[in-house]
Amino acid sequence: MEAELSIDWKGRPCKPNKHGGMRAAVFVLGIQAFEIMAIAAVGNNLITYVFDDMHFPLSKAANIVTNFIGTVFILSLLGGFLSDSYLGSFWTMLIFGFIELSGFILLSVQAHLPQLRPPKCKMMSKEDQCIEAKGFKATIFFVALYLVALGSGCLKPNMISHGADQFMKEDPKQSKKLSTYFNSAYFSFCVGELFALTVLVWVQTRSGMDIGFLISSVAMAMGLLSLIFGMVFYRNRPPQGSIFTPIARRSLYPPEIFPADISPAIFLADSFTPITLF
Repeated sequence: MEAELSIDWKGRPCKPNKHGGMRAAVFVLGIQAFEIMAIAAVGNNLITYVFDDMHFPLSKAANIVTNFIGTVFILSLLGGFLSDSYLGSFWTMLIFGFIELSGFILLSVQAHLPQLRPPKCKMMSKEDQCIEAKGFKATIFFVALYLVALGSGCLKPNMISHGADQFMKEDPKQSKKLSTYFNSAYFSFCVGELFALTVLVWVQTRSGMDIGFLISSVAMAMGLLSLIFGMVFYRNRPPQGSIFTPIARRSLYPPEIFPADISPAIFLADSFTPITLF
């Protein structure tokens, strides 16, 4: 039964001796550590870039940062929905991981090229009249920022769950290893966060935000490589289809109208009425 519920990246039934286990979960731990390293370095020092380089007023800069963080967590709902309904966790992480990477690259390009930023000035100086980023420059910034938010938001609900899918809960030995995996996942999260808040933030302060964004891009790329290298070992849960289908079916056709084991299409076959639910 377990083989029917788990498939490899080509859609074939998984083999217990080839797929899953800690060997596969290690690659998921890699993308988790590198992704949190990349996003934490950007998120925790973003207000400095928005205020000093893009010249947004401090109150507006604070709103930009909080809106960015809030968007990341709201989009986790989208990532979970797409994974469970249509794509599966591996393909969701792969697709949105590249979207997040493109956002980091665009941020680093903007931070490096003066023509994509307002002229340099000191925001805290009363003598300088700093020009706030507007038009094309502001558009580039927000597009890059929300590409990162979209990618990270859709990645977050899938990393831990995809790693947990590598263990068969019915197997007592693998069930014990699942606890080890969760401990390792939290450890990788902490290591990535620690490196981001110390080394990467220091690099951003000393060498410039463009170098800091570039390092975040490299970290995200390494995380994607870790995810891709493990694809031949993963056990994948197939998507279950839209969650709204059973809701709509129960709403349109209550249980008292037809038995639960008979589909609406069969029940209405004699009426020659074509009905499609999602």
